[in-house]
Amino acid sequence: MSRRNFIQHLSRTNLLWVVGLLLCVLGVVFSTMLLTPGTEVLYSDEVISPFWKPVRGFIPGEWLPVLIQFLLLAANAILFQFIVRRYELLRTLGVLTFFIYCFITAASIPLHCLIPGSFAALFIGLAYFSVFESYRKENCNNQVFNASFLIVLAALFVPPLIFLLPLFWLAFNIVNTMNFKRWLVSLMGALVVFWLLGGVLFLSDRLELIPAFFEACIQYGWVFSAELPTMGIVFFSMLFLLVMLAIVNYLRQVYSEKIGVRSAFSFLLISLLVFVVSMVIFPAYTVDFFLLSIGPASVMLSHYYGSEVNLFGRLALYVFLLTAVGNYLSFFFSF
Repeated sequence: MSRRNFIQHLSRTNLLWVVGLLLCVLGVVFSTMLLTPGTEVLYSDEVISPFWKPVRGFIPGEWLPVLIQFLLLAANAILFQFIVRRYELLRTLGVLTFFIYCFITAASIPLHCLIPGSFAALFIGLAYFSVFESYRKENCNNQVFNASFLIVLAALFVPPLIFLLPLFWLAFNIVNTMNFKRWLVSLMGALVVFWLLGGVLFLSDRLELIPAFFEACIQYGWVFSAELPTMGIVFFSMLFLLVMLAIVNYLRQVYSEKIGVRSAFSFLLISLLVFVVSMVIFPAYTVDFFLLSIGPASVMLSHYYGSEVNLFGRLALYVFLLTAVGNYLSFFFSF
């Protein structure tokens, strides 16, 4: 087998299920065991969303939050793999999307503690499913309602996601038509969340959390407790390079894909762009938006490396794998 086809062949093996899950388990467990409370990490426990503190208060102990975080990461990886399979976004039947998602999260120690973005990522992933399910359906009111409902649920954990709703109304035209009736249905789905939330807060006498939520939507400020290590900068730079290579490769062959696949990828690309830009506009939620961007990035990368890749693409992948290991170790050793 030639080196050119080795990565493509590897992407089709079901062994990646086990390898990806094992890497995620080991990465989360070792970082939790080895990092001491005084160790500098990227993400701070500073509360951003007013609804996060009550939710976090229901999860006591040291290892239970870690377990829940791992289950959320695994669920998100499985969800994106399911989306890829169900809507035939890739030309191969491998599990590369699942593996890439697990590998990136395993190498990113800030994602190993329970953060609001983990819950938001799960809701956004389910929203993707609702959007793609509405492709070319004449009666897709249920899918539109569900997508808006899930986006607002995600915003309760990462408040700036509330601004994703108007963008959703525009981007939905890629997969279907957002007419006035569907816009009303979408608005209703968003308002139902606040209606239910308002009832719960009224009964618990905590209505002050609602204005606090809207204040958090435009909150600025860093939640970084330490500067990004040198290896971390290299890791994220290589990840950015790989994603750019994947996007350019997709755009070169975009018209060879089915219309449904093009629509789904276009929606994912817009989402990825929004999340990356949000890291700059809302730096207080950088870690959360980074986690949200891993899903669409994993799909793009699996599309790229699931086909034949040139020498530069293969070398970039090998360098990325090495920098991922270095990024993980840099949190424990200074180099």
